[in-house]
Amino acid sequence: MMAGNCVPELVDAAGGANLFGTAGQHSGCLEPAQLAATDPDVIAIMPCGFDIDRARREIPALTARPEWAGLSAVARGRVFITDGNQNFNRPGPQMAESAEILAELLHPGTFDVGHEGTGWAPP
Repeated sequence: MMAGNCVPELVDAAGGANLFGTAGQHSGCLEPAQLAATDPDVIAIMPCGFDIDRARREIPALTARPEWAGLSAVARGRVFITDGNQNFNRPGPQMAESAEILAELLHPGTFDVGHEGTGWAPP
């Protein structure tokens, strides 16, 4: 699925460009061929209701797809698992932290506010 609702605005606030979802609209389905054709620079995995550990257990369903290995973000180590349950799946007071997490993922070395390991992790 592609992130919609408030996530496109968070990506924008963090200095990125959301290539799939639309602000204010529900998250939609994303075909693997569409992901491969767009070939994003960074992929943030934020499954609804999943923390980092649960998302890590489920990620083989994504990484086993034949398109996965050919993605630029995969080749460059720019794929991250986030705590979708706490930071991205519903609006609330933590939205500032959500933007910080995305800034860390999008601009490594420029932003480091300490969310690695709790807000995001490598797969």
